[in-house]
Parts: sequence; structure tokens; C-alpha cells
Amino acid sequence: MPFVALGVVVSLAAQQAPRVIEVTAKKYDFQPSTIEVQEGERVVLRVTSADRLHGIGIKKFGVNKEVPKGETVDVEFVASAAGTYQVLCTEECGKGHDHMVGSLVVKAVTQ
Repeated sequence: MPFVALGVVVSLAAQQAPRVIEVTAKKYDFQPSTIEVQEGERVVLRVTSADRLHGIGIKKFGVNKEVPKGETVDVEFVASAAGTYQVLCTEECGKGHDHMVGSLVVKAVTQ
């Protein structure tokens, strides 16, 4: 039965307007560093690069987008699985690149 409930949540999320979350990528950090959403929620991460080429990647949800210097890109996905996931810079951006990691916390829907 929980599988069916999740399907309903994801289906409802697909019908609702996505929640837009502003994110800034800058040497060597994402702001906010932790993003919290609800399981099944449609999300648009509106990512702006403040200083150089960056990227944003969240493997679980198929997110992998380049963010050119001074530009803003939108990344849309459904947070279909509860858990905590790494948000990574996917473009080599300097000496601190390997430490440019944020978190996406997807909170489980309670029945």
C-alpha cells in the first residue's frame, strides 16, 4: 500500500506548480547549503553562478546542469524519494571544487 500512496503523491505533485528555490553557486559553496523539500514535491532550483562556471548535480534525480558565470539556469525535478542527497558542483571550478557539496533533504510524507 505505501507504494500506491507514493504514486498518488508523485501524481499530485506533477499537477501542481513547482516550488522555486533560489540557489547561488560561488567559490566553493552553494547557498543555501541545505535545501529541504517534501517527498513527491515538484521543485525548480533556480541556480545562479556568482563568480565562474559551476554545475549542479543531484544524481538520484537525474540533475546535471552547467551554470555559466553570471547566468541563472532552472533545474526542475520531482523529489520522488525521501532521504538526504548530495548536491555537487559538476564543473571543475578551482582548488576547492571537491569540497563544493550541499545537501538536499527530502522529507518523507506521513500518512
